[in-house]
Amino acid sequence: MRLGPWQKTAVLFTVTMVGLSGLLWFIFHDLLADDWSEPARILLMLHGVTSYALLVIVGSLLPLHVRAGWLRRQNIITGVAVTATMAILSVTALVLYYGGEETQAVAKWVHLAVGVGCIILFPAHAFMKSSSRESAAGMAIEEETRRLTVESR
Repeated sequence: MRLGPWQKTAVLFTVTMVGLSGLLWFIFHDLLADDWSEPARILLMLHGVTSYALLVIVGSLLPLHVRAGWLRRQNIITGVAVTATMAILSVTALVLYYGGEETQAVAKWVHLAVGVGCIILFPAHAFMKSSSRESAAGMAIEEETRRLTVESR
């Protein structure tokens, strides 16, 4: 099931903002000299705020987009990978915020590695052509999805 225009725009915008702010924060915080502390702080705030927005947007995809893809058996591998990735990033973010020093050190590198992997994973999922043809069951699911969308308005 394809995303609606507002959802596609929201996903692309927030994924881009989260990815860029996280990567730039890492560069400013860990790779450049100490005189970059203010830009690093602003980038970290931007990363946190856009991450929360992304979680809300991804949550809005679960009842329709994710469910329809699962029932149609389309893009299952990348869909599960995206969902698992979001869960890993969410958990490591909590560990970075609430964990002790030792667990934060591990969580930082896991969060960074998985986050960088998203640069490949999200576009792969978004632009992957489904190899399966639309079946009668798939078309019925899409019709049910449309009906639920109209009823919820």
